[in-house]
Amino acid sequence: MPRRTLETPEKKQRVSSESARSPSFMRTLRNASSPSTSPSRNAARSPRPGSLAQAIAPPPRAALSPSPTPDATRTHRSNTSTPRGTRVTMVPDERVTSIATGASSSSSSVRTSPSPIPFPRPTTPTPTTEDLLKQKDDRIAHLELSYQHTLDALTNASSSLSSFSSLTSTTAHELRSLRAEADVLRAERDELRSGWNAMQQSLREREDEIRDLRKQMRGLKEWVSNSTRADATGAAQQVSDEVFGAGMAKLGNGLQNWVLVNFRRAKVSVKDDDEVTREELGRVVPMFEEILGMGGKIHLIQSVVSSLLVEMVFGAYFVGLSAEQERVVREAEAMLGSIASTPESINQWRALTLSILKREADQMLQAETTAIIDALVNKTNNILDAITDVDTKATEARDQGLRQLVNGAIDMSRLLVVQKAIFKVTMPEILPHQRVLFDAATMEDIGGEDEEGLSDREICCVTFPGIIKHGDESGGQLQWRNVIAKARVLCSPEE
Repeated sequence: MPRRTLETPEKKQRVSSESARSPSFMRTLRNASSPSTSPSRNAARSPRPGSLAQAIAPPPRAALSPSPTPDATRTHRSNTSTPRGTRVTMVPDERVTSIATGASSSSSSVRTSPSPIPFPRPTTPTPTTEDLLKQKDDRIAHLELSYQHTLDALTNASSSLSSFSSLTSTTAHELRSLRAEADVLRAERDELRSGWNAMQQSLREREDEIRDLRKQMRGLKEWVSNSTRADATGAAQQVSDEVFGAGMAKLGNGLQNWVLVNFRRAKVSVKDDDEVTREELGRVVPMFEEILGMGGKIHLIQSVVSSLLVEMVFGAYFVGLSAEQERVVREAEAMLGSIASTPESINQWRALTLSILKREADQMLQAETTAIIDALVNKTNNILDAITDVDTKATEARDQGLRQLVNGAIDMSRLLVVQKAIFKVTMPEILPHQRVLFDAATMEDIGGEDEEGLSDREICCVTFPGIIKHGDESGGQLQWRNVIAKARVLCSPEE
């Protein structure tokens, strides 16, 4: 009889459920089930009883099946035993064994169908179709949710991209506006720069014009000075007022420095029993006691030297002339003044005559000039040595400095008298019990106080004289008055 493979309903159900799993498994299942599904073909090939073919026929082979799991294989091997000559057919995930037994000595084939051996069921329940469908539905829901999240993210990204595009467009518009404003500002800057350059050029042109005007002014001054110069008879050049102002300032500063160097540490006092010194000092500086009472020893010494310079140098008609010569020249001037119709002619004659004397003074009047210098130095030393202590007595260095001051004063005096205008060196005289108020027009306070507060203050000492000019450069217009240099005075302390 042909061999038949027993299949239980449970196996059929499980095979149907496994068929839904994968096509490869279905092919494996078909290959494994093919021997049992063709019993007639196997029966046709079986030999007849009593034949040699039956004696040498190979034993039936088990159907091919996929490899069982290791756990199932171990369980099956431990729970079952297969006798020799018995073939076991295994189907994946099935617990059915087909046992076929062949008789070796009988004349006919006997097929034995033993009862199926039960296998232990797996601990994990086999999913059903509903479970698979539910899993697929859950997977589809999860995919739909993921798709929805991805779609939302893409939507948000799209809106963000739209916002970014809008912002980029706005920024680009603003950038274009800023560039336009920058172009406008750059154009304004270029315009301002061109205007600044034009102003600088105009300023340079104005400065050049100012320099040209100053050169022209200097040229005009030189022309005026040259035009007032006398012809070859020897008249001196007329000097501007600035020269006299600078010369007197230099002379006054030189006198102040000489006093400070030689009498800064001196003790000044006038003895009561020295009648000669007191009389001479009172004649030169009538207010010497008040000055000493104020502690102005430096101012007193300056006042003494300045008074002697005004008396012996600036008060002379021309320094170097003897008394007789000076008397003759003065009488000639007075005679011409009685004949001339205007003072201008007299002043021009005086300037021309004294210019001739000035040109020859260095040679012809040298002896008389030296005698005047020596007399002034001796008189100054006599007064100062009498009122100061022994440490500041006259020395060669002190006398040399004083001689330089006197020489400078003589040069200034000769230059003043050869001018056509009349220059007077003035030193206000201060007498006891007589008030001489401060005059800001002709006086300069050396005390450092504000001149506005000195209008009603009384002066007590004059340290250096000033210069006042009458008339113009041609010697006329004597009513014109100009202060060339102010006298330096010391005001009394405020009561």
